[in-house]
Amino acid sequence: MINKQTEDRDLINAYINGNEKAFEVLLMRHKNKIHRFINMKLRDADLTEDIFQETFIKIINTLKMGTYNDEGKFLPWAMRIAHNLVIDHFR
Repeated sequence: MINKQTEDRDLINAYINGNEKAFEVLLMRHKNKIHRFINMKLRDADLTEDIFQETFIKIINTLKMGTYNDEGKFLPWAMRIAHNLVIDHFR
């Protein structure tokens, strides 16, 4: 059963196995931290939204392809993706 106390790794496994609700819980759990991180770097609301969406598109694609490595934690991995997209924006 998926709930707010379910660990990230269990949510990821459930999502990979077709449970869309699991990804919704994962997104709701971490969206504010990731969004604030991006906004802190960019200071532009529209650009922040674009990078935030692109971050989660990359996360979804990686999870669906089965190339996510669960050695680390989900949030640091997601923040690294967001950070790299911010850097790419400034290049």
